[in-house]
Amino acid sequence: MPYSFIYDLTRLSQGVLKQVFESAYEARLHKVIGRHTKKLVQTFKIDEATGLNLADAITLVEDLVEVQVANALQRQSFEKADCKALLLPHCARARMDKRCMADFDDDVPTYNCQGCRDGCLINKATALGKKRGYDVYVIPGGACVEKILKVKKYDGVVGVACGMELKMGLRPLKKLGIPGQGVFLTKNGCANTNLNLQSLERIL
Repeated sequence: MPYSFIYDLTRLSQGVLKQVFESAYEARLHKVIGRHTKKLVQTFKIDEATGLNLADAITLVEDLVEVQVANALQRQSFEKADCKALLLPHCARARMDKRCMADFDDDVPTYNCQGCRDGCLINKATALGKKRGYDVYVIPGGACVEKILKVKKYDGVVGVACGMELKMGLRPLKKLGIPGQGVFLTKNGCANTNLNLQSLERIL
């Protein structure tokens, strides 16, 4: 887990998050992020809502904005892609032990979801991705991205992770000239993480 803190964005409404991104983009925050993020965090009381200290809340918002800006810049190229992959975080599985029926493939590397629990976010996200024609991988971390890209040639990739993992995963995509889209986990950690399926569906 790259962050030194645990966050939970489920306490913030999607409306507030949308306002944060729009305000940041309108202010060209990605150009001068250091000067304005503190004000943004305090205006929307993100530190209070998440229980993070001010410095960690600022880091989180900087990463959120960076991912959203990268999405916007690459969206047009991504929409033209034919062969796409969806990379999901294994930490969002309903169970992280033997009760999860997913088998792990060392060669790819990925967990192969068996759809064993209806309420499992990974089961739902996998079904959504496959329905949209994506190859779906459930991976242990951003370091797996490069290995997966060697298995098959993709024209576009969607990744779901925390900001640090998303930025790590973007490096090999950039190197290979593959447009990517990032979906920020709404709650991070080593287990019981959360993602917004509606946000994922919009990106797909």
